[in-house]
Amino acid sequence: MKKALIAAAVAGAFAAPSVMAAELSTNVYWSTGVSMGETTTTAAGVDTTINNDEVADGGGNRLMFTWTDTLDNGIGVNAYLSFGNLNTAGAGGVNVRNANIGFSGDFGKVQVGTNEHFSETDLLFDPSFGDFGRTGDAISFIQLGQTTFNFTRRDTESVWYTSNDMNGLQFRAVYIMGPNTASAAGADQDGTQLGVTYSSGPLTVGASQASYNDYANNGGQAAADTPVAGTESTMTSFRATYDMGMVMVKAAVWDIEQSGLVATTTNLGDASTGFEVSGQSIFVGMPINGGTLWAQSSSLGDQDATLAAGTSAINASGKTGFDIGYHHAMNSQVNFFLRYGESETEVNFDATAGSTETEELMLGWQLMY
Repeated sequence: MKKALIAAAVAGAFAAPSVMAAELSTNVYWSTGVSMGETTTTAAGVDTTINNDEVADGGGNRLMFTWTDTLDNGIGVNAYLSFGNLNTAGAGGVNVRNANIGFSGDFGKVQVGTNEHFSETDLLFDPSFGDFGRTGDAISFIQLGQTTFNFTRRDTESVWYTSNDMNGLQFRAVYIMGPNTASAAGADQDGTQLGVTYSSGPLTVGASQASYNDYANNGGQAAADTPVAGTESTMTSFRATYDMGMVMVKAAVWDIEQSGLVATTTNLGDASTGFEVSGQSIFVGMPINGGTLWAQSSSLGDQDATLAAGTSAINASGKTGFDIGYHHAMNSQVNFFLRYGESETEVNFDATAGSTETEELMLGWQLMY
């Protein structure tokens, strides 16, 4: 469907005055993958294998509307609306994934609403920028196994600031107001994210910190995930990218801490009130035959638990994974991708007292119009 026809239909439906409809663009992002693989869970010496063959939403399909205008005083206005979960297999409902309005000028840019935050998106390394999440992607390693607190999040009700580029230096900040879910006395769920990036020629380096307060142990935002007063979960990450022309290298390290928990039974057989884990990821990409051949490896070390007697490591509680793939532009709007990956959690990664091995072969297409 033509962009102009979609834009006209939307403008007509909302009866927008011509003076307001300065620029309305419509984009469709569609990523479909044919996935073949399996996941094997081993607990108490018994293997359970699940077949993962499917036609997959290969990273998230989107219908996006962007509206831009300039006020009389020169301030720029931008509104963004994105619908997600347009699943190729027909599962799941359509929902609003990102919806925000922003104002920009010499001060930078301020946005209000819902958006995917940079602590997650900065770690999307592969050329397809798909959050496939089963094998070696860095964003499937920014988590604590014992409590399942995950920094791949969909936080709503946020206000964020992005500075203008200052000779390669840029600052970002987010305040997250938190969900309106079941509450507990003294609990006030909120969060912040801070980031700085510096770019010079082929080199880009950056650091960020995300912090969440008074969330449930698992970080959930559903009504059943009762907030816990005094909890805090933080992730501090550092990343670097260097483009040598024939080879591009991306690397990141991060540390996750969680404290003030309701006592949680771990595989140490004791109650813990805090956890810590460190992770790392490295990506190498090489242009070849009009595409990019790439490989990525990510890992989490053993988790440390805070017990009544002090801090103790949970042996065999890490996670490893890798991906290799090829990304090829078939034209300016259609990409083909092929990838194979494996991941494995150790026996004490989470509270299930079992290990999980996943392997997956995926091929697919991305359409961007």
